[in-house]
Amino acid sequence: MAEISVARARTVLARAFFGDPLMVWFFPDPAVRPHACAAMFGLFAERYLADGRVDVAARSEPVGVAMWRWPSPQAAAPDGPEELPSIGGLLTGFLGAARAREIGDAMSVLDALRPPAPHAYLHLLGVDPDAGRQGVGGELLERGLAAARDAGLVACLDTMNPANVPFYEAHGMSVRHEVRLGQDGPTSWAMATG
Repeated sequence: MAEISVARARTVLARAFFGDPLMVWFFPDPAVRPHACAAMFGLFAERYLADGRVDVAARSEPVGVAMWRWPSPQAAAPDGPEELPSIGGLLTGFLGAARAREIGDAMSVLDALRPPAPHAYLHLLGVDPDAGRQGVGGELLERGLAAARDAGLVACLDTMNPANVPFYEAHGMSVRHEVRLGQDGPTSWAMATG
């Protein structure tokens, strides 16, 4: 399986999510968005590459990445002082305290819509737009879904992009819940297998 660096993962994800309704809602300025997304996704990449399931698709270089939160036999406890920045701190820095709190409150409804634990949660799946429409996303998704099936787990995700719903449905997932995020946010589709 191909490996990926944090720098490449954050770049692939920032390019893949540039037009995603959630990222447009978070970062409406298109000049700021790729950099803000890369900073945020870099934090997720650090975490998942250290302790998660990461699937990578590569051609001459990595062009797609899927990051899964897998059930842990025990709750992870912090191993020392908090490392900065945190996702909340980064969003506060980019958006201001009031807007970051508003977005955090809107996003908090998603946890309750997921299947009961344990489950495999697809947090991020992105393909560099230059490698789009070549089956990379399906290849990445199928790897994670197969691993979830082998482990006897329900796989789930949240997507805020309506164009993604048929893609995930074609891979055996179905919409379980549909909810609007906040008053001005995008719609989220909670999807799962089984």
